[in-house]
Amino acid sequence: MEFAKMCFEKLYGVDTSEAKEMYNSVYDVMKAMLKEYTVIFKGPNTQSSQSNPPSSTAARDIFACELAEDSNVEFERMDRSYKEMVNEIRVTDPKDELDIYLKAEVENPKTLPGMEWDVLSWWRLNSQKYPVLSEIARDVLAMQVSYVASESAFSTSGRLLEPSRSCLTHYMVETLVCLEQWLKSEIKLSENTFLTNTQLLADIELLDKLEKGNFIYVVY
Repeated sequence: MEFAKMCFEKLYGVDTSEAKEMYNSVYDVMKAMLKEYTVIFKGPNTQSSQSNPPSSTAARDIFACELAEDSNVEFERMDRSYKEMVNEIRVTDPKDELDIYLKAEVENPKTLPGMEWDVLSWWRLNSQKYPVLSEIARDVLAMQVSYVASESAFSTSGRLLEPSRSCLTHYMVETLVCLEQWLKSEIKLSENTFLTNTQLLADIELLDKLEKGNFIYVVY
C-alpha cells in the first residue's frame, strides 16, 4: 500500500484530498475482500477475531515524493522512487492478516531494469504465512486463457491462420484480455449484442470474398 500511496501522491499531489480518497478506497476494498475470503476459507467464526478495526493512533508514515521545480522530465521510473522509499518505512502495531501483510518488511527485489519480478512465485512461497491473502491474490492475479474457434485453427481445406497470427505473446494476451474487460464494463453488453459463431463465420467468409475480388457487392 505504500507503493500505491506513493503513486497516488505522484498523480494528485502530497497530502491532497484526492490522493487520500484513492488510498482509502483501495484499502477499504482490500479489507472487504479479506473479510469475505476469511468467511469462505476459515468459516464465519473467525471473522469476528479478525474484524477489529486498526487503532486510530497507529502511526502511518507518509512518503513525500516531489519532483524538482526546475525539472523538465516528463516521466520518471517509479521503481527507483520505490526503492528509496523502502529504506525509510517503519511499521508497527499489526492487527489482522491484511495489516500484518501491509506492515511487514517491504520487499526490495534485486532485479535489473526492464526485468519483471515474479510476484506469483512470491505468493507461492508465502501462502502459508498469508493463507487468505494468497487466495485473493490467486483470483485477482489470474489471467484468462485465450481461445479461438476450432474452425479457425483446424480445417480440411488447409491452414486458415497465418503464421503471424498462430500465436500471441503473453504481453499481447494480457493486453487483449484487459481491453475486453474494460470495454464490457463500460458498454454493459447484453446477451442480444453477442454474435453467434455462425454469424462470425459468415462475416469472415464475406470479407475473404471481398478481398479476393470474387464477390460483387451491390448497393441499392
